[in-house]
Amino acid sequence: MVGGASGAGRLVVSSGTRDHRYDPATAWRVYQQEDGSLTVSTDAWQEEAHTLMAIRTDWYADAAAASAAGGLPPDVAGRVSRALGAEPVAPPPYRDFAEAFRAGVSPSHPEPVGGLDLAVRHRPAQDEFGVGGDWYDVFTLDDGQVALVVGDVQGHGAGTAPIMARIRTLLHAYAVVTPDPGRALGLVNDFLDRFPGPAHATCTLAYLEPATGRLRVARAAHPPMLLADPAGTPRIEDVEGGLPLGMLADQAYPCTTLTVAPGATLVLVTDGLVEGPQLSLDRGMERLAHRFERSRGLDLEATAERLFGLADLTGHRDDVTLLLARTTVR
Repeated sequence: MVGGASGAGRLVVSSGTRDHRYDPATAWRVYQQEDGSLTVSTDAWQEEAHTLMAIRTDWYADAAAASAAGGLPPDVAGRVSRALGAEPVAPPPYRDFAEAFRAGVSPSHPEPVGGLDLAVRHRPAQDEFGVGGDWYDVFTLDDGQVALVVGDVQGHGAGTAPIMARIRTLLHAYAVVTPDPGRALGLVNDFLDRFPGPAHATCTLAYLEPATGRLRVARAAHPPMLLADPAGTPRIEDVEGGLPLGMLADQAYPCTTLTVAPGATLVLVTDGLVEGPQLSLDRGMERLAHRFERSRGLDLEATAERLFGLADLTGHRDDVTLLLARTTVR
């Protein structure tokens, strides 16, 4: 190792390579240590390249002096100058792809739907690209019903995102042509069963007629939902369900019909909000209902924010999704 001692305003240069697939002459990277020192290194860039984006350029006073320490190769000296503020640091080459991938698989905010107020919250567990296996969807069917979907692919992280996107697309397509939400889940399940590889997911699919309040719900091993009356009193609706999607072919997913009053609120969640290592699903649903009841008088967005805070009390970090739908008073 060459260069000055570590510390804020000092440069550390390392020529060690843990990953021999990369030529030390071309694999130099600049990143920041926890102690504030700027490090130029040929260490495995796969582990450190993301840190390059977070360099605090205002912590270093003299780019010329820093880049001269150790007689760095010209391209590395240029990287140091850019990192120290002379010009912007170019993102790693995979960043554009990562952003495009995230944009393609992340759920977008639902479009406005007549007769409904909507609020959503979504947070992946830990992937740096901001993608995971949870999803939500809201879309209008040809007969005026509104499809409300919340689902959760087994696992989390970037590896679950393509599976999630496939299931979300399948479910959207089948729901549009199938008047029964249970039948739509069955078709998705059979499709997944025909293809090799693990693709298991839990899901709740609900069809709501805002004009009449008729609600038809089907579940694939997903957590129960809450249905709150217009006064804000919630009840847990643990409707009949079936196995996770993709688990076993030829499964039936019963459809339960409920009535939603004007001003009532439907709460759909994934297990990251209501279940954890020391938190049973039953207890988590009770806590969700209790917090909803204590949110009376708040608008839908404020209610969603309060409910979403429960994700930090489950005892672990998981993908988490919340969808609130409130029928407007006619």
